[in-house]
Amino acid sequence: MSAIVNNLQHLATSTPNTDAVIGSDITLSWVDLYRTVGELVEKLHFKHTLGVHLHNSPAWIVSDLAAIEANAHNIPLPTFFSHEQLDHAIIDASIDTIITDNPTRLLALVGGVEQQVIELCGREVTLIHLHKPEKPESPACKITYTSGTTGTPKGVILSQQHIETVAQSLSDASRASADDRALVMLPLSTLLENIGSVYSPILAGAQIIVPDNEETGLIGSSGIHIEAFATMLNKYRPTTMILPPQLLKLVVGLATQGQLPDSFRYIAVGGAPVGAALLEQARALGLPVYQGYGLSEACSVVAVNTPDQQRVGSVGKPLPHSQVQISEDGEILVSGTIYDGYLNTPTLTETALATGDLGYLDEDGYLYITGRRKDVIITAYGRNISPEWLEAELQAHPDIAQAAIFGNGQAFLAAVLVPSPAMLHTHQGHITELLVGFSHTLKDINAGLPDYAQVAEFIVANQPFTPDNQQLTSNGRPRRDIIGQQYAEQLSDTYEDNNEHVF
Repeated sequence: MSAIVNNLQHLATSTPNTDAVIGSDITLSWVDLYRTVGELVEKLHFKHTLGVHLHNSPAWIVSDLAAIEANAHNIPLPTFFSHEQLDHAIIDASIDTIITDNPTRLLALVGGVEQQVIELCGREVTLIHLHKPEKPESPACKITYTSGTTGTPKGVILSQQHIETVAQSLSDASRASADDRALVMLPLSTLLENIGSVYSPILAGAQIIVPDNEETGLIGSSGIHIEAFATMLNKYRPTTMILPPQLLKLVVGLATQGQLPDSFRYIAVGGAPVGAALLEQARALGLPVYQGYGLSEACSVVAVNTPDQQRVGSVGKPLPHSQVQISEDGEILVSGTIYDGYLNTPTLTETALATGDLGYLDEDGYLYITGRRKDVIITAYGRNISPEWLEAELQAHPDIAQAAIFGNGQAFLAAVLVPSPAMLHTHQGHITELLVGFSHTLKDINAGLPDYAQVAEFIVANQPFTPDNQQLTSNGRPRRDIIGQQYAEQLSDTYEDNNEHVF
């Protein structure tokens, strides 16, 4: 039996009436959760695979656990995927059953099939049964789709045993306990959130808080209502949560204004590079922020700072389930608990995963990330620059929500900048005032950068980078190829008009 289901059963017996999952409009005790999972397994009648296409809610958690209980292939289908990406994943994984709270969208993709409306955790959801041929039996697994830097998502095959190894490792590293209240902020279809905010808490017997997006203040893929976010945090008083850098910036801002509850003991930050200035600011405010590193192909978390072992600027020491080496050319190689390959591709033969990330281990074993191997910008003066490093530094400034750096083969660097809500409010969205404001902002940031890495010119983006417009990967990395195409004309004009920049 799965260790997660086994502990869920234990908690349903040992602490049956203790709150387990707290949603916006329903709370499940441990015995409620266990019983509801079992009831869903009986209703599903799926043959081989379950696709979970739900927004964050207790229903998502129950559906995910039902797939584990039924020993089925478990495929989260991100709500932020495009129609084309969803269609690809459904066909690629030969999904025969989908559970969704958006049947209109799914039925438009799969056509005339059997469907059934059921009640789950106080809400109506739809079961869609697809008429697909049954595949040969294979060990149960999770198939997590990651778009990476391309538009077509790839199915990463992860064994349940490996997933639970990582969940336990992360639970141990973060000192998770039954006293914790783990807040779900990222989409649960994101592997890191799935493991870190559902599986690890269950193994520790901790509460899982999963408010609706409306209550968290999240708007679409990248917007957020600050007051709603602050109200939600103070209502639930979580002890742990996982954040991308942009939300960490917001948390730091709330802490500065005295609007953050004092309940937190462990805030993990990852998914994209974090600027050193932002981490230092968080630490100065007394926030228990711990940067980590991982990727789907390594079953999510590879390394993370912990209360016992931490070094600001690093992503921590590799966790016990991962072994990290650095290749001769600086690429991070991970072995140990890694994926079983990509779905419908040749069998994986490598014993070490080439991550594509560049970095190094210091003498004490802390891992540092310096950039992406294929993302290195080489300027016309032969300088090698990691755009991710610069983007993290730019996004640490309160005026900048998102940034994408360009300049390969050019004499200087240019940035496409998305203004923060505070910046937009200050200048009322007037482009002339934004241009002047960003000029001052970049002057301040450039003062702390080496001359060859300073940003000489910028373009104000006409919309945020999101997975919906294909300008952001599902784990929060800007897709510079798509952004570059979107702003190709402005970037070209910038370089043609400003050849005088010399560093």
